[in-house]
Amino acid sequence: MIQKKLATFRIDADQWDAFQEWAKRSGTNASALLVNYTEQCLDRTPSRFSHFPDRMNKNLDKRLDSLEQRLLFLETSLEARIQFLIQQHIATIHHQSLQEEENNQP
Repeated sequence: MIQKKLATFRIDADQWDAFQEWAKRSGTNASALLVNYTEQCLDRTPSRFSHFPDRMNKNLDKRLDSLEQRLLFLETSLEARIQFLIQQHIATIHHQSLQEEENNQP
C-alpha cells in the first residue's frame, strides 16, 4: 500500500476558494488537481516556475473549444429533430382528423 503524506501550505483564502470552485466546475476537486500537477512535475525536468505549462493550457483550450462545438452541434441537431417530430405529429393528427371527417359524412 502506498503511504500518503498530508501536505499543508499557505494560500490566500479567496484564491483557495476560487480554485476549489474552478476545480468543481471542471468536474474534479482541488486536491486531485494538486496531486495530478505534482505527478506531472515529477515526470519532467524541473523549472523555476510553478504553473501549468502553456502547452497544457493550450491543449485544454482546444479540448474545451472542441467540446463546445460538439455541444452546440448536438443542441442544434436536437432542436431540429424536435421541430421535425412536432411537425410530423401535427401532420399525422391533421390527416387523421380529415379521415374522420370523411368517414362521418353521409
